[in-house]
Amino acid sequence: MADQYTADVFAFPDFDRSSKLLTLSPGLNTEFFHLDFEKSDKPSQGHIGVKPAKAVTDGFFKLPDSLAPPEDPVHEEVPSPKPLHDVNLHDLDVFDESWLQGDKPEVADAEYKTWDVFLAPDISQTTPLFLTEAGPGAYDAALKQAENPLKFANAEDNLIQTTPYLTALLALAFGRGSVFFSWDEKKSSFAPELDQMRISGHSSEVLRGIQQLCLECGNTTRFLSAYVQNTYKTHPGAARVAVAKSVDMTLLVIQNILGVRARQTQSLLQLQSLIRPIQSVLAYFRALIVKVSEAKTDEQTLSLIFKEARDLEHSNVLLSEIMREVLSRVSGPWAQFAEKWIGVKSEESTPLTKENPGNRFVKVENITIVDDFGFETDERDFFLDDARMPEFIPSEVAPVMFETGKTLRLLRTHHPEHPLCQVEFTTQNNPPSLRWHFDWKSIRHLQEDVKNYEMRMFASLQHWSTDASTASRLASMTGNTSDGRYTLEFFGQEEAQLERRLLASIAALDKPLTSTSEEDNLSKLLNSKLFDEESVAKETISDFSPHWSLIPFHSFGPLVAAQARIINREYMRLLFSAHQLRDHLSLQKQFHLLGNGVFCSRLSHALFDPNLDTAERKSGVALTGGVMGLRLTGRDTWPPASSELRLALMGVLAESYISPSSKTISTTDKNHDIPGDISFAVRDLSNEEIDKCLDPGSLEALDFLRLSYKPPAPLSPIFPPIILLKYDKVFKLLLRVLRMLYVTEQLFQNTLARTSNWHDIDNTSLRFRFEAQHFVTSITAYFFDTGIEIPWRRFVIWLDGVEDVLTKSEPDQGVQVLSPDEVREEHERMLDHIMHTLLLRKRQQPVMRLLEDIFSVILKFSKVAHIEASGSRDKEAQDSSPKQLYASFKKKVDVFMTVCHGLIEKGGKSTRNEAMTDSGKRGEEIKENTIDKLLLKLEMSGYYGHTRP
Repeated sequence: MADQYTADVFAFPDFDRSSKLLTLSPGLNTEFFHLDFEKSDKPSQGHIGVKPAKAVTDGFFKLPDSLAPPEDPVHEEVPSPKPLHDVNLHDLDVFDESWLQGDKPEVADAEYKTWDVFLAPDISQTTPLFLTEAGPGAYDAALKQAENPLKFANAEDNLIQTTPYLTALLALAFGRGSVFFSWDEKKSSFAPELDQMRISGHSSEVLRGIQQLCLECGNTTRFLSAYVQNTYKTHPGAARVAVAKSVDMTLLVIQNILGVRARQTQSLLQLQSLIRPIQSVLAYFRALIVKVSEAKTDEQTLSLIFKEARDLEHSNVLLSEIMREVLSRVSGPWAQFAEKWIGVKSEESTPLTKENPGNRFVKVENITIVDDFGFETDERDFFLDDARMPEFIPSEVAPVMFETGKTLRLLRTHHPEHPLCQVEFTTQNNPPSLRWHFDWKSIRHLQEDVKNYEMRMFASLQHWSTDASTASRLASMTGNTSDGRYTLEFFGQEEAQLERRLLASIAALDKPLTSTSEEDNLSKLLNSKLFDEESVAKETISDFSPHWSLIPFHSFGPLVAAQARIINREYMRLLFSAHQLRDHLSLQKQFHLLGNGVFCSRLSHALFDPNLDTAERKSGVALTGGVMGLRLTGRDTWPPASSELRLALMGVLAESYISPSSKTISTTDKNHDIPGDISFAVRDLSNEEIDKCLDPGSLEALDFLRLSYKPPAPLSPIFPPIILLKYDKVFKLLLRVLRMLYVTEQLFQNTLARTSNWHDIDNTSLRFRFEAQHFVTSITAYFFDTGIEIPWRRFVIWLDGVEDVLTKSEPDQGVQVLSPDEVREEHERMLDHIMHTLLLRKRQQPVMRLLEDIFSVILKFSKVAHIEASGSRDKEAQDSSPKQLYASFKKKVDVFMTVCHGLIEKGGKSTRNEAMTDSGKRGEEIKENTIDKLLLKLEMSGYYGHTRP
């Protein structure tokens, strides 16, 4: 590539070769050379003198030149990025020195030869019969005839010399003015200096087409050159700079091509064949830049370049290949960020964390989180910005790419000692790079490279997990000790070793941002195929290539999927092993979903049993010290104080917890073994909700009580605040159901027990007691057996499949390794299923209010029964007679049954089969109706159906 920086742009005699600073290579960012162009009689003999930089004479560790005292007071600023092509498009002197050499004999012009000359060379030739045989002089003489016998319309045009005119057209084609054409700054266009001009042997009509072609090419060149310079100065974005660099490289190659082919151009046809392909390429770049200028972000620019390259697939082959290379160049900055995000490339600058504002498709924003006590807090988290994701990235690749980087940041936060958190560990296994692959052969090689990379990473991680010394070797390699401090390895080293390290560091820093091969691909393509008549003549690409809709998926999907499997496998292993994900899920099942029978029994007695000692503090009355409870059904003051809650609920959680590993109930000396520091707490309620809690006989009397659970930070993706809120809603309902179960059991004692004083009980009260107990037990069985147990078992089976994939000895690219967010989605889907079955969804609120009304009527009847059983009849009992309550109960139950029948007719709810298939994907969508199971429990004998009017 050195020739392209030193060759003359044009081989014109009076080309102004002024001294300038040029960068010899795009990769050399630290040293410049001064090029002296010296005049010579022949352009080809121009001498280029290279003045090297100041030699190092005082050893390797001498004071750098930049820190040495300046020799002169002039301080040079660091030059801004300069275009590769020659931007000094000044006017050229198209007349050579032959005009001034009048003493020398003129060179004889070539004669027009005929076959008669070869047959009879000694016989003098007669006058030509045709005007074309007489040469250009006869044509010019005919134009000057006053009679104008040939009826030419350009007889008055100015006749100029042929060679300067061709030279001027060639200069015009690349944006240089001359005595014949000048640049108009106001119009931003070239304009002829002479109104009408022609050359010998040609009319103005013949020249008008080639002249207009060169003029358009020159205007386009000026436009592109100005765009490159302006883009390099303003730096509007990485994608636009890449586009400008592609245009810059194209202009440079065309400059070199014109400089080489200028001497070979002797006729208008040669000039036309030289300019036409150049004009087609430059005109396309101009139209492309106009479209690119309308894009607001780099991602929009990328999407636009992709569409342009796709649309050229069945058009000009040369432009199609050029746009493929431009697409690869423009995608470079975005691909580098994606590589850093998913962890296959090191982040030289500050790593992207939640403290940063975000970059490209990764957005960092504050989200409002409501904690266990109802307080709102802001937490920063990563979000996928779909608007900043290029349109060509498939919808199945974009979320995987984002979630992979997000999981990697979680791993770096909670397990910084893990080898995946050290970029050196990944780079040692030679991961492929994210770049475009346009043919099946390249795609096949990429898939093989990705497969080998994943196998190497899997083997290295297994070796690391089994060999503890690997971690120490990795820490020593990265300069990181076990206590998290960095060690300095420079003191006490020999000078030669320090010199080698510094030279290696300088060489690494001196590497170009893009490799030389990538930089030269566009120039090689233009040099080889710009004037290739066969390739230009073709209309479509000859080789068999995939459809453009498949190219992005096969180019970026394999590496993203492999990296996702690697990172997800390691993080999910840690969730199951180091952070006991199973224990935390079992904790929610036991306490929030009341899946622990011991907990339900102890909580029920602590809240409702009137036979326990009271925990209420009274003046002058000492506490007995026995088993205390809140005694909701046997007290008048409500709600209880916080001290009563602590005394009544003390030890209920710790003494009821069953460890999934030991399958035994924990004792009081193992309180610290309960994961998540779960405890009872008071729910934050509104004023209206507080008023309802003040009545101990209301259904909402216990709505203030809740469970407080704080998941460990590594488990935060599995237990986000929205999931904890759903657990809390389920617990609130189940606590009401638990109360209704206790109340219906007390109804039996109040009506039929020997200790009851309700001797004159009527049949209505007995029937009410029986039907209420049947209704509550049926609802409870439906909620626990169908609403909670079935979805939870499916989730556990699905979780077993996830864990089985993690324990495989060899990686399988056909099996999906789920990310923490995908586990969270399945976790949330399971809770949504439970809430739907328990009638807790928003659209089911009317049905839930109807069920709550039925529970409220039963509570009112229980209060009447308690008063009757105690033998103290008062006016309140007379106002709420059992007959009135039973009539209200029957009416509401009848409406509830009608609504349930209507839900069956609507078809129930559409759910998914949570069981994992062998391929690692979720099962197909299935239809499931659970309301019919509730109706089956309620009226198996058809009682409600026969009694309804």
